[in-house]
Amino acid sequence: MPAGDNPNRNSLLDLKNFQFTFDCSNFIEPDASDDDSRSLSDSVLDYPHEFGRTYHAYRAGSYAYPNDIPEQERLAFQGPIIKKLFGDRLYFAPLSQTRPPQSILDVATGVGDWAIEMGDLFPSSEVIGTDLSPIQPDMVPPNVNFYVEDSSDPWECTDKFGYIHTRLTAGSWCNFEKEIAEQAFQALQPGGWLESQEVEAVFGCDDGTLDPGGPMCTWLHEMRVAAEDFQRPAILGSTLKEVFERVGFVDVQQRIFKLPMSEWPKDERLKEIGRMWGANFSQGLNGFSVQLMNRVFGRTPAEIELSLVKIREELANPQIHAYMPVFVVWGRKPFAGERTDAMMT
Repeated sequence: MPAGDNPNRNSLLDLKNFQFTFDCSNFIEPDASDDDSRSLSDSVLDYPHEFGRTYHAYRAGSYAYPNDIPEQERLAFQGPIIKKLFGDRLYFAPLSQTRPPQSILDVATGVGDWAIEMGDLFPSSEVIGTDLSPIQPDMVPPNVNFYVEDSSDPWECTDKFGYIHTRLTAGSWCNFEKEIAEQAFQALQPGGWLESQEVEAVFGCDDGTLDPGGPMCTWLHEMRVAAEDFQRPAILGSTLKEVFERVGFVDVQQRIFKLPMSEWPKDERLKEIGRMWGANFSQGLNGFSVQLMNRVFGRTPAEIELSLVKIREELANPQIHAYMPVFVVWGRKPFAGERTDAMMT
């Protein structure tokens, strides 16, 4: 109850000068759950070290990519690139500026940059970001909160969300449809939106300048094989529209963007995006590769790093006109009693 609504507020304030005279010698046992909470807080920060990198401690081993400072810096650089590709947009779902969602959930928030920007954009909304690693900043808008969570677990939501978001989470889930899309559908208010923004793990090229048997394509093929073996498939974006519709979302929309791998485009905006993305991708190659390639193919970190040299050379070559497709899909949870195509078939 707010202090202004408390009829005993004045008497409560007077207690600050009260001298207690009763016996205080009896020990009051603290709730052990407080110690458990502290232990959990300590344990999620006890990051395992492998291959010269650190990885998440909570549910250790379920996510193949590092969480150390170089990776945090890469993730922080990655968000603005995607936003620039989208024409300075954070989302595509038709959210109302005058009546924004009361609650927004960012699943696998990473360093939390998207959630923080949404908190600034919608100051009346509560924005929640969840991740396996507590790598988000402490200084955030007052309406933004972060929690350590494995979103593949059953969601225990007492309140419903108005908007749920994922971005660049391919390789994070055993089954995106079951673990994320179906749970998001249940966790949304009727009329609420789910939106996913996912870079597909394929290289596209429209003019034959990318060698399908070269280092880049060979590496990415092996990464997809390794991710499948790790039971975290890397192919997600191209499946999203079907998944959304199958789960029961309506008004499902899809947009596909081309994300250049270097500065090869003539268009100045895309040239800058390609320069940024190529540098970001090159920086992330070790983190993408080392755990998967070691566990699935038995390669040593030195062997893996040596193989990445040729990939970086191709990435930096503006004569190779490669790009990655980015799928943005959003859909609405129908209102109660609303008839949908899925219901009628």
